[in-house]
Order: sequence, then C-alpha cells, then structure tokens
Amino acid sequence: MNFLLCAFFSFAAGSIPFGYWIALRLAGVDIRKSGSKNIGATNVGRLVGWRYGFPVLVLDVAKGALPVYLSGTYLPEGGIPFQLLCGVLAVLGHMFSPFLNFKGGKGVATALGVFLVLTPIACLGAVLVFLAVYKFFKFVSLGSIFASLTLPLVYASSSVLLLHQEISYWVLGTMIFISIGIILTHRENILRILNQSELFAVKDEDRKDDSERNRR
Repeated sequence: MNFLLCAFFSFAAGSIPFGYWIALRLAGVDIRKSGSKNIGATNVGRLVGWRYGFPVLVLDVAKGALPVYLSGTYLPEGGIPFQLLCGVLAVLGHMFSPFLNFKGGKGVATALGVFLVLTPIACLGAVLVFLAVYKFFKFVSLGSIFASLTLPLVYASSSVLLLHQEISYWVLGTMIFISIGIILTHRENILRILNQSELFAVKDEDRKDDSERNRR
C-alpha cells in the first residue's frame, strides 16, 4: 500500500501545473494561448517576466526531486528501481497533467530534479551542455534537447572515469527513456528551429532577430 501511495503521490506532484497557475493567478495570463503555448518556466518568463519564471523553474525541479528523495528515504526497500519509477511518474505527470486535460509541459526541469537526487554530477555536466548551447544559439529548447541527449553519455562516462563506479543500467535505461520523451515533446520546437521561427527565452532577443532578418 505504501508503494502505491508513493507512486500516486509522484504522479500527482508532477502533474501540478505551477507555470500555468502562477501566470494565470498572479499575472492574469493564460500561457497556453501565447508564446510557445507551453506551461514551463521559459514561456512564463518570456510572457510575464522572470520574477515569475524563476520560481516556476524551482518548483518544476522540486516536483521531480521530492518524490525521488522521499521514496528513497521512507521506502528504502524499493531501492533505486522504485526511486526511478517515482521519477518517471513525476515526469509523466508533468507531461500529461490531469489538471490540464492530460496535456502539459516538456518535462525538462522535472527530469532535472529527478536526476539531481540520483546523479548530481551527471546533471551538472548536462547543465553545462545546456548553458553552452544556449549561449551560442539563444534557444532554450535546443539547449534542452542537447542536454537530454548528452545526459546518459555524461552519466556513463563520469561513473566509469570520474567516480570509478559501475554503471547502473536501471539509471541509464531510465535516462534514455526520459530523454526520448523530452525530445518527442520538443517536436514543434525542432520544426520551428528548422523554419527559423523558434522563440527566444527573452522578448528582446526576438526583436533583435526580427530586425536582423529585415535587414537581409
């Protein structure tokens, strides 16, 4: 029964649409109808400001980290596999929130929270990849895609070369599964990048890009 309750809590925690609620209640903006129409921190920051976007980011990370941490602390007999299950459920809850008719966000921040608890060094490597890609291209979506792709590679290489530990194939397999899910949720972003119509994280960058195109 405790395992079922923890699994239910994980999905329920992940499904809380912090971005949608915060933007709607505090700024009066339905972010599902503007910008990228995503409920994540990037769209919140772009539309109503990063004073709302940053708290959404922290909360979205927390709703991935908390179920994994609590399941490991209070149900240690479940081991890493059960912690990973709770993490997957939290990410799926974010992607398919029952509060939003089973629609949701991309799952990047929530997945970050999951693996921050389990593999913090691999997460640091993925975050560095994200920052490098974002600095060069200015697209959060592209940075997220590259970070998702490299996370399993960073985990495997850091486990062997840096930590001198055996690779957990439970962890590696779950990383690959979640990474594929994140890339699938970015299908529209990929098309917009190819069409050169992807939105920047900051409105001013959109204006600069438009003016540069007009000059050409």
